[in-house]
Amino acid sequence: MIPAYSLGIALALLGCAAGAGTSGGVAPAVLVAPSTEGVQQGAEGSTRPLSPEPFGEDRYGFVEASSANGRYVALRRFVERDEPQFGHHGEVMGGADLVVVDLVDLSERPFDEVVDVTPDRRFMLLSVGDAPVLLDSVRGRFEALRDADTRSDHNACLGPRQAVFSAAGARLGWVVDQARALRVRDLASGEEWSVPASTPLWRGWPDDEGRGAVLAEVPAGSAEWPQQHTSCACRWCNRFAMSFGFYGWGGPTFALTHVDGAGVRTSSEVTEGERRWHGPDDAGCTLTPEDGERGYAQGPWRRACP
Repeated sequence: MIPAYSLGIALALLGCAAGAGTSGGVAPAVLVAPSTEGVQQGAEGSTRPLSPEPFGEDRYGFVEASSANGRYVALRRFVERDEPQFGHHGEVMGGADLVVVDLVDLSERPFDEVVDVTPDRRFMLLSVGDAPVLLDSVRGRFEALRDADTRSDHNACLGPRQAVFSAAGARLGWVVDQARALRVRDLASGEEWSVPASTPLWRGWPDDEGRGAVLAEVPAGSAEWPQQHTSCACRWCNRFAMSFGFYGWGGPTFALTHVDGAGVRTSSEVTEGERRWHGPDDAGCTLTPEDGERGYAQGPWRRACP
């Protein structure tokens, strides 16, 4: 599945780079040491076999994402036990919940959103409320990102503003408390640094190389975030929607500005990478039942291997 609710694509379609970055300089990227604060250990590097047993109960739902090693499945399940009924914009009667299932022991962890998945499907970015959590599927670790700015912008059809992977998935970036900078982590080395903002930082996208990032900044003194005017009900609702539309923006203007490692600022755009959140795992195994034409199925689900 390639998500249809990519933020960068939505921004480009709406021509939303309201205002332009100006060239100039701010403090260069500042290196900081990685931290283990907020890390919850799983069976790190577990060699235990993945369970062939069914999971997820007999409720209706769909697989939103899965890790390439087959261990973790993000499962969106509808609350009502009966066949789901959808509104015009894809909202489901009774709502839905999200769990991440660990196929080592079939345990479930509740989350609110799958925010992003790296192209290699090793890392998942999740949210609990408005707090971002990084899942490393190879190490079996869930990590609450320290010092994250957890204030929501209440844009239901954009990804949460707090964190995102870079286009090619080499880096993770998250907005730090008080929206003063984007913290960036190289996922291969664990090295971290900060890209400072000159005004409140709404969102940010780290570069895959170098120490720069694209920052979406709002004017100094802004008390709110930009608001997308849309009839879209929620990010995943679009797969069930008969129609929805986008009607411009409200709230403060914002500028998309690239800030490099030396602090040089230039007007920019957001570069999006390809994403496939779910598919066969590295062993060629799939999850059944498949979603089919309806976009959902009735559980329980299980791992099926060739």
